[in-house]
Amino acid sequence: MQNEFDNLIKNAISIIEVNNSSNFIIFKDYKIIHLDKKTMKPNFQIINENDKKVLILTYPYNEFGDYIILKKDISQSIKILDTIFISLFLIIIIAISLIIFYSLFLSRILSMHLKELSVKVSRFDDNFTNRLDYKNYPLEFKEIISSINHLITRIQNYNMSQKELFIGIAHELKTPLAVIKAKNDVTLIKSRDSEYYIQTIKNSNDSIDNINKIINEILKIGRLEGAQFEEPNEIDLIDFIRQESKNFSLLGSKTGQKIELNLNPNELKIKIQKTLFSQILQNFIQNAFKFSQPNTTITITTFINNMTFYLYVDDMGCGISEDKDYFAPFKRFGDKEGVGLGLYLSKSAATALKAEVSLENRKDMQGTRAIFSMKIKKN
Repeated sequence: MQNEFDNLIKNAISIIEVNNSSNFIIFKDYKIIHLDKKTMKPNFQIINENDKKVLILTYPYNEFGDYIILKKDISQSIKILDTIFISLFLIIIIAISLIIFYSLFLSRILSMHLKELSVKVSRFDDNFTNRLDYKNYPLEFKEIISSINHLITRIQNYNMSQKELFIGIAHELKTPLAVIKAKNDVTLIKSRDSEYYIQTIKNSNDSIDNINKIINEILKIGRLEGAQFEEPNEIDLIDFIRQESKNFSLLGSKTGQKIELNLNPNELKIKIQKTLFSQILQNFIQNAFKFSQPNTTITITTFINNMTFYLYVDDMGCGISEDKDYFAPFKRFGDKEGVGLGLYLSKSAATALKAEVSLENRKDMQGTRAIFSMKIKKN
């Protein structure tokens, strides 16, 4: 319609220009009327005339109140516009109907699969032997099924580690108790002199001390479980490592062992569960002192690579056999004292921190490198 308006205005301007410059009248389908009101703005009006739609333009002709009246039959244009409007209206209605129908169809399909998935999850046995196959579900379910299977794997690993832990606890407590009972039974077979009884009681006390050590380590597991629910606090991790290293340097005062620090960056403020990280750091440093020779150096290195924080604790000991699982509970290697739960606790703490711990032989010299790595967020 705007084109119709513009064309009529152009015609009115052409009429005025021709009439002012020539005695000939080119346009005939117009008339000039005089109105009392004086306005210099064109006015449009659409009226019905002989069953037709007629567009009337009232355009100012001169400053004396004369106006040009132009008419144009726009019935065809109105008809085309009505057809376009009805077509667009029908297309929109059909499109909305299709969207509603597809949404209902899709929601019904997804609802059926969700119900099926819920039933399968509710039927999982205690061992979580069932797995979900994402091939039986729409593509939209692939991510959630992958997450459920990953969660099942984590639960299975946790259950397996708990079973190993309980078996290890039973075995570790059973052995010294069996030793105590055997010695007491042998002692009670016949009358002994007082020195023999004293020695038997001393041996029993030694076994009881070993049991106490094991119980204390088991209690650490309980405290570690509780620490996993602590709220992370913001600390300067580098300064914390610096302070802990200074405190543990006293361990090597008798053997001439010392700690050397190579810490980068100089400061790293992050939110972390300090108790869990402290458990890992302490265990790494204690093991380094335990397995290193006298008058050697323990090197602690930190750095950041690809938004991952790394902590290395290098000792100058005999190294490790990389095919052995040093993080299993109650696993002791070598002739060093210990219950065999330190690295197991470190592994559990690292898992709670969503971090990784590992051991490897040093590349630059004989010794072991304990590694802690954890993703950090951008500031």
